[in-house]
Amino acid sequence: MIDRRTILKGITALPILGALGGLSAALLSYLKPTTKPLSLPTTEKPLSKPYVAAILEDFENEYDVKEVIFTQQTIEYSDRGKQSTDILGYVVRIPNGVLDPKEVGVGPGDKRLGYNVAEYNGKTYSIVAVSRICAHLGCIFQYHTKEEVCSGFNYCGGKNNLFSCPCHLSVYNPAEAQEVNGMKLPGHVVSGPAPRTPFPFEFTIEGNQVIIKGYG
Repeated sequence: MIDRRTILKGITALPILGALGGLSAALLSYLKPTTKPLSLPTTEKPLSKPYVAAILEDFENEYDVKEVIFTQQTIEYSDRGKQSTDILGYVVRIPNGVLDPKEVGVGPGDKRLGYNVAEYNGKTYSIVAVSRICAHLGCIFQYHTKEEVCSGFNYCGGKNNLFSCPCHLSVYNPAEAQEVNGMKLPGHVVSGPAPRTPFPFEFTIEGNQVIIKGYG
């Protein structure tokens, strides 16, 4: 027969055992993470819907440009449930043949990042689509003629229109590529201090529509 002292000792030990069990579960969870290194949980990936940024008829001539605003949505752990961020961008038609679509803009999983080519109504369109966020310190850059860049941005080597940032005078050439993290992307930095190309949009060209599908 179990005496009263033994019963009291058992009752006293229960909270301690419970605490040890909780600590053990937390430790095991830490040692065996539920996601792969550098991966995002599914619920934290962007929720943005495809956005028709332009149609090919907007770009009758080489270096025609259209300003766009892509709204990126992400999960937010609040009563709102999600957060929306407007990202300013440019869609530009560049000359055919200056960039190779088999090399430039090819991202993981064959995503098209920043550059794509399409045939439509007997014409070939080479399209660059990037955000206007300068890769230097996050200012918003502009789109200027080579003459405007030469007079105001300390760079006179351009032969075409260029992206140029008024904050610290970085200049990018949308018709030239530069390697970034093992990928070739449009928007070669021809005058610093920007360390890399503009950040590309993921986009497709379907029929005559330029459709932005993601960013970042």
